[in-house]
Amino acid sequence: MTATALPMMPPAVSGKKSRFVMSESNLGLMQEIVRKDPESYKEEFNEQLYFYTQTMKLLQLQPAMHKLEVQSLLDTIIFLAGVAQFYPTEAKEFSAHLQTILREQAPGLDAEVRMQFCKALVCLRNKNMVEPLEITELFFELTKVEDKRLRKFIITSIGAHLKRLYLKKNAKALSKLQNFCLTKLKDSRSIIARVAQLILIDAFRKQYWRDAKTANAIAECCFHKLPKMQVTAMKFFLGSKEDEEGIEVDSEDDEEAAEKDAEQKTLKDIMQSYRNAKKTKKRTKDFEKAKKMLSKKRKSKKGRSKECNLLAIQLLYDPQALSDRLFGMLEQKKIDKFEIRLFRIALIARLAGIHKLQTLGFYSYLHRYMQPRQRDVTRILLYAAQACHDLVPPDTIEQLLRCIAQEFITDRNSPEAITVGINAIREILANCPFAATEELMRDLAEYKQYKNKNVSMAARGLVALCRTLNPKLLKKKDRGRPVDGKDETAEEYRAYAAPIVRDFVPGAECLDDEQLIDEDEEKSGSGSDEEEEWEDYSESEESEEIEGDDDEEEEGDEEVEEIDDDDEELEFDEEDGEDEEVSDEEGDEDDEREIEAASPSPSTTLSTSTNAAEKAATISNDRILTQAEFKKIRQWQIKKHILGSKRLARGGKKREHLTNDDRLIEEEVLQTFQTRDTSDGLPRLNAIEHFHKKKKETKAERLERVEEGREGREDYGKKKKNGPHVGRTNRELAKKKVFQMVRAKKRGQNRQRSFRDQQKSLRNYLLRQSGRKPGNM
Repeated sequence: MTATALPMMPPAVSGKKSRFVMSESNLGLMQEIVRKDPESYKEEFNEQLYFYTQTMKLLQLQPAMHKLEVQSLLDTIIFLAGVAQFYPTEAKEFSAHLQTILREQAPGLDAEVRMQFCKALVCLRNKNMVEPLEITELFFELTKVEDKRLRKFIITSIGAHLKRLYLKKNAKALSKLQNFCLTKLKDSRSIIARVAQLILIDAFRKQYWRDAKTANAIAECCFHKLPKMQVTAMKFFLGSKEDEEGIEVDSEDDEEAAEKDAEQKTLKDIMQSYRNAKKTKKRTKDFEKAKKMLSKKRKSKKGRSKECNLLAIQLLYDPQALSDRLFGMLEQKKIDKFEIRLFRIALIARLAGIHKLQTLGFYSYLHRYMQPRQRDVTRILLYAAQACHDLVPPDTIEQLLRCIAQEFITDRNSPEAITVGINAIREILANCPFAATEELMRDLAEYKQYKNKNVSMAARGLVALCRTLNPKLLKKKDRGRPVDGKDETAEEYRAYAAPIVRDFVPGAECLDDEQLIDEDEEKSGSGSDEEEEWEDYSESEESEEIEGDDDEEEEGDEEVEEIDDDDEELEFDEEDGEDEEVSDEEGDEDDEREIEAASPSPSTTLSTSTNAAEKAATISNDRILTQAEFKKIRQWQIKKHILGSKRLARGGKKREHLTNDDRLIEEEVLQTFQTRDTSDGLPRLNAIEHFHKKKKETKAERLERVEEGREGREDYGKKKKNGPHVGRTNRELAKKKVFQMVRAKKRGQNRQRSFRDQQKSLRNYLLRQSGRKPGNM
């Protein structure tokens, strides 16, 4: 079979050198020329279109031709797609022909040829020469072709098109594409549904389609017949693994972070300043460091946001039905992979914790996984803690707590297992405080005296948490300082599922009311209208008031820190030695004596609590509290639970006897309550796997940490110079010199030799000439 040659280009007009012949070897140059004057160069465009038409007839007969055989055709397609906007009639025929070829013969074409055709269609779509919905429909059909690179290109191109429509605020086109993708999500062909799912997830994360319709469509993928689509949908709602583990902690507000990003220089500005400055070692070092910092920021910005996954869960139409369906799949006898079951457990726990659902069978289902040797048992304990909330019946959570205590908190287990079990119980009680029983809490409190520090610290943290929730569950020696009067913030709920309705912000009495007095004086002394007051209000007064507020907040913080360091009677730890042998009765008597000696009379206590409530009500009704003030109120409430309101109000002696462990426990209790005020209010894995004393590392682990610390850091020692002759001796450099350069030096070395050296040299020469090996004289 003879090879079929490509059709020849039409000959140029005789007697005149055609402009096409001048640039036929460089279609890029011709493309620039055509853009400048389309009408004058229409003849060249028609010549290229004719060449394309004739070559495509050959390609239809032999679709499997390699890209090297049709390279000229691919270059012509790029040229035609780039200038087709200037010739609308020919452009429609060109695009329709490309779509026909891809629909009929896409599987038989070479991968590079098929990719080039798709790129040409994308170029025509961006110039509004083709209907976008038609191209999107064709691309979905092309996903059936087994070409991973083509599928990736299709998903990327559709995402880029959605971004263009979003920036142009074309809501109508976005709505059409969204309905089309939602239709393709129900397609019986798995690959098409998979591509539609990936496009919907990407569009939701980038805020193109961030609405309830998209979130619920992705939620339906959790029940698709393809396990890969189930896992992708569940991962979308659960978020990243780092977020679940609590590794990323955003300490700054979003507004402050945005301001800092705006102040940072771009890479272009840094390179421009470096290019125009004198090149020194310090400036070169700073330039490289700035480039690395910018690259790190770019990578961090690409991470998935926590708010995106939380918003998707909040936009669900019926989270209770979704949770019940997922739990029904868990109870089926169908054998699934453990990873898929773990994802379902995690999603059910996340839904129950955020929406406060009632899936009571889920808690008893978790009992089968509550074993120290279970795979990923710490994550299962985390999901159990996330699923617990204050609306779950206490008896259901009580059974779960007993199961954890019996399987983990026993002497037959390792200290790590006991620590993890106590930490899990603490996180569960923080979300569901009414599930604790007196018997269980008193048994767990005995682990304060355990020989392992991790276990004892975990038990002391649990005791400190129980003091704030319900101190009556503990023994009298473990209850800490009593709270004066009737504390309105001692419990969040008086009874199960019975919320307290308050008419003021509890704990607002810790704020200073000087600002309120100043405002009243200004109102009483001013007789002018509101407009005149706004005009007379200068910028200097604003700055003085802001500085005054900052000083007041700093003074308040210093008072709290002093009180934190001055309480002498609060003890979280029992002394070692002979004090451990003292009976509980003697300890109770000592506590009663201390309480009687320190506590004021009932009338004084009642008046103090009444004054505090009145002050809190006044501040709450007459002021607009800021976020910093709310944070200060939360810290005040936690410390009042731990120290007692009377000690916190009047201060005390220095607590020099308190160790760092005692302060760590206070911080942990405060962090536990602050976690409930975050975006989703759910615990993280680092709270379950929290060990105060780290396990001894092996030599390989230590070396790994050392290598991680050396990344991005210059080596110690003398810095090596850079150059073509660095690192070689003078003798090595002399070997590469031309002989004419070293001839005089060699002649001088021979003249300076002594008679003895000349004798040795002659002897060695004669030995080599005779075939013997030279030796020493």
